[in-house]
Formats: sequence, structure tokens, C-alpha cells
Amino acid sequence: MAKVMVTGSKGFIATPVVKLLKEKGYYVCEVDKDYCDLAGSLENIVSMLEFEKPDAIIHCAGKVGGIMANKTRPYDYLFENLYMNTNFLEACRKTGQRRVLYTMCGCSYPSKAPNPIREEYLFAGKPDENSLFYAMGKAVNHLQCVAARRQFNLDWSTVIPGNAYGPGDNFDPENSHVVAGMINKFHKAKINGATEITLWGNGFPLRDFVYVDDVAEGIVLALEKHHSEKLINLSNGTGVSIKELAGIVKEVVGFTGEIKWDISKPNGQLIKIFDVSRAEQILGWRARTALRDGITKTYEWFLGSKWVADDGKL
Repeated sequence: MAKVMVTGSKGFIATPVVKLLKEKGYYVCEVDKDYCDLAGSLENIVSMLEFEKPDAIIHCAGKVGGIMANKTRPYDYLFENLYMNTNFLEACRKTGQRRVLYTMCGCSYPSKAPNPIREEYLFAGKPDENSLFYAMGKAVNHLQCVAARRQFNLDWSTVIPGNAYGPGDNFDPENSHVVAGMINKFHKAKINGATEITLWGNGFPLRDFVYVDDVAEGIVLALEKHHSEKLINLSNGTGVSIKELAGIVKEVVGFTGEIKWDISKPNGQLIKIFDVSRAEQILGWRARTALRDGITKTYEWFLGSKWVADDGKL
């Protein structure tokens, strides 16, 4: 039985990855900050890797947040991700870890990349300003994986999940991504009897949303089948407008008020849809969960989570 280490094991994407690995019969070594701080001593990380001796590593750990978090704390998102990922990958190199799968982010693609976005567009331009610093940090660590493969003949690869959502997401209004943020906001509006709700931008941007369990399936398949420096996108490959998304969330949550749009706030990138043909060709993978079904499952999880107090209010 192969031993797979998963970093950030209690995180949003890593949690279903761990679950799926165990279901498939892998022995899983779960690494969270309590076990080993990947932004701490390099020697401690090396010691941990030498002790655990994993056959493969899925590196999911990272500092993530939405538009507001990235705009207000750009240094934090650049430095903390660069420091932790560079540190951990160097420990992997020093201990000769043959198989590492690094999870990146779709915001690292150029803001003006043609749609659907193909993997080879990664360094063809500058990422969107709203997530620039986080995005560039994640891209640099992908290059670290490529360099390790070329110089040391290590089987290190990278996948890029799209705009993932689902149970276990971060619903904090200051740090959440769009789906979780909307669920939080619509739920509070419903519970508090609000007659209207205001959302950022104009609702026109198109996004490619993918349910987190589908992403986890793609990641595990990539660990098993993807042995190349080429990137692989893991997303739906179809676009939905933010306005349409808001309408779905409104219906699922049961909010009956009006939606207003604050056009003074940023939209982010206007169109971002991922080309998923490489995932289909190499992994035999395609996202299976319809958006409404995924949002319904997410809201059901949210209602029983820490994000909702006993009286139903946040």
C-alpha cells in the first residue's frame, strides 16, 4: 500500500482529497500546521519527511482568500505563500522525494488570456491586478517544480483547480471566494429579514466554477497518471455569469428580497473559463457536479457548520 502525504490536510481542497485517497486504499499521512509548520524551520520539515518516508506527496497547503483579502493584504499573500512553498519544496528536494504533485491557482493566468484558457498561456501576460501578488507567488513555485524535474530528474507535477466551491469552504465575508461569500450573505439577509442585498460589481463577469469533490477526484487521478511538467486544468470548462450565480444562490438559500449591484466595486477579470481538454485526455477526468446541485450541497453543509450560530444568525 503506497503512503501519500497530503499537506494542508485540514484545508478546503485537501480534506476531500484525503477522504478519497483512503477510500482508494492508500495510507495517508496528514500534515497540518499542528504536526509540522511548513513556514517554520527547514530542518524540522526535512526531519519530518525523513521520518514519514512518503511514497508520494500532494502539496495543498497555502494561504488563500478572495478579492478583498488579496487587495488589502497583498504582501501577506505573496510572502507567506512564497516562503512556505519554497521552504517545503526545498525540503522535498533535499530528501529526494521522487513524486510531488503541487496544486496551483487559476488566477495565475494572464488577465487577457484567450478563453477558454489553455495551460500554455500561463506566462503569456500579467495576472489580474486584484490577485496579482498571490497569483505570481503560486506561479513561481510551479517553476520550482519544473526546475526540480529538469535538474534533478524528480517526478514533480502541477495541477490548477478552477474556482472551487463546496463543503468546507471559508465563508468569512472578509476572506471568502465568491460562492461561499454569496451563500453567507444571502443566508444572513434571509435570517435578518432584509428586503435587499448588495453585491460587488455589475454581475457580468463569467466564471468557471467546479465542485470541490470533483477537484479532489482530478487531483488523485493526476497523482496516479500525470507524470509531466505540463500543467493540467481541473475545472468545468463552462462559464456562468456572476449575476446568474447570484440568482441560483438566492433560490437555493430562499432569500426573497432584491439584488442590487455596486458598480463602484471591482468586477475582477471579466471572463475566466478553463480549457479542460488536457485533463480529459491524460486523466480521463471531467467535472460531474451541476452548479445548482453543488450549491445545494454546499448550503446544506453550511447550515450545520461553525459558520452558523445556534440561533441561525452569523
